[in-house]
Amino acid sequence: MKIALITDNLHVQRWQAEALKRLSGVERVFVYDCRTPAPSKWRARHLLYYALNLFTIRNPLTRSVPVAASLEIPFDLFSFEAGLDRMWQTLPPILLDRIASDRPDVILKFGMNLLRIPDGLPTPILSYHHGDPDHYRGRPAGFYELLHGQKTMGQIVQILTNALDAGQVVASAESKLHPHSYRSSLMEAYRTSAFILERAIRNAVASVTLPRPCQGRNYRLPGNVTVLRFAAQRAAAFAKRLAYGAFFEKRWQVSTAEIADRASLVEAAILPPPGDWTDVRWPSAYSFVADPFYGPAGELVVEALHARSRRGEIVRLPGGDVLLDPSRHYSYPGFFEEDGIHYLVPEMAEVGPQRVYRMDNGRVVDTGFDLRLPRSPRLVDPTLHRSGGHVWLFANDLNEGAAPLRLWHAASLFGEFREHPDSPIRVSPLGARMAGSIFEADGVAYRPGQDFTGDYGDGLVFFRIEALMPETYRESQAAILRFKDRKGPHTMSFHGCEAAFDWYVDSFSPLAGFRRLRQSHV
Repeated sequence: MKIALITDNLHVQRWQAEALKRLSGVERVFVYDCRTPAPSKWRARHLLYYALNLFTIRNPLTRSVPVAASLEIPFDLFSFEAGLDRMWQTLPPILLDRIASDRPDVILKFGMNLLRIPDGLPTPILSYHHGDPDHYRGRPAGFYELLHGQKTMGQIVQILTNALDAGQVVASAESKLHPHSYRSSLMEAYRTSAFILERAIRNAVASVTLPRPCQGRNYRLPGNVTVLRFAAQRAAAFAKRLAYGAFFEKRWQVSTAEIADRASLVEAAILPPPGDWTDVRWPSAYSFVADPFYGPAGELVVEALHARSRRGEIVRLPGGDVLLDPSRHYSYPGFFEEDGIHYLVPEMAEVGPQRVYRMDNGRVVDTGFDLRLPRSPRLVDPTLHRSGGHVWLFANDLNEGAAPLRLWHAASLFGEFREHPDSPIRVSPLGARMAGSIFEADGVAYRPGQDFTGDYGDGLVFFRIEALMPETYRESQAAILRFKDRKGPHTMSFHGCEAAFDWYVDSFSPLAGFRRLRQSHV
């Protein structure tokens, strides 16, 4: 594959460099370097926005870095002077001739400003837009979404046209908006953007586009009064966040309920009323329990937070047996069966590579075996599933956060896992972190995912798995399950006609802040 980059003075932004480093299969790179400054026009009515820009949009991920440091192979350089059509820049004929000669598969626009696309250009020019173009076109990125109280912002890669942010979309993702911080929201958006570039290029080359209308409102830079209102919102959200951290904490609980029909549950997103639940009891040494899974004999196994050590322990209930080393933090105790033997595969990202433990008459035996994964990532909420003669592994990489959900497959639990070509299969705070084992209802497989768009642990999403094959993965959202009188659920597991799930309430405590500080130093 041959790609070309449009840059400014042989530099790109750091987040763009990270996206380039994630590309594979690139055999040749052409760099078309623009030496003409983009036109700019300052207006007094945008003065406060320019000031806001200094502390938010300008951040470590938007700093300029040399493009040479982002590419692992040599590149062919061609420098040019851009033309000008009012506020739009244009590509000179000499560059168009060079593009026709080089014949790159795609051109990535990582420089210049507004760009006029010449008629008859044979190569698609791909450009990022940070915003959901179905609702938010134009600029600045994320500003109006936060102003309007949205929970997420979109990121797309589009094929540029002469209509602003209205080109065909070849890849998309979402990132979480943080009401207390515009800067944090933007940095998360830029981090997320790096995960969709390879898919965008692959789709553009194959002429595959996403069904997106891209007909949202075309926003402009905000005036000073709007910026003052925006800043007041952020200050209020920041104060609320501080107050919660100082005086409130989550009180987690696990409950079980009889489920007559799983299909109705996942399609209608309705559980029996709390009066029909059975709350699980746990030993007094623990502050709370969460992450419920069913063990080989149908027993309930959970993460229990020890009140003194503030570490998660894997505990069997109701007896309170500790199954793994209590001096290390474990959570999400998933189980998997291979050749009639049951294995425990918990989350242990803070401990080390993903270990596999064997269940032996109710005891846990360390096999000494780590899952064989490329680059040995630290897995968050690893979830194993057998289908179509393959063992599938769904998990997040600790170094990437909860937004990108990755997928691997192997012939067996102890085989060599390969990453799926569609991985990451979802890049969004809505459902890209696993919330329990994959299960079936009326012959359809469902994947539960956590909802991170609001408060942590406040709801989960059911995805209908439509294709799970070595070359293809496809899913669609079925329903979102969220409680009205409490927060959750966060994890859900099934055993026969019974479901186990966790939830929490925000509890006032004058020592909440102290406990958070103590836990951060454990």
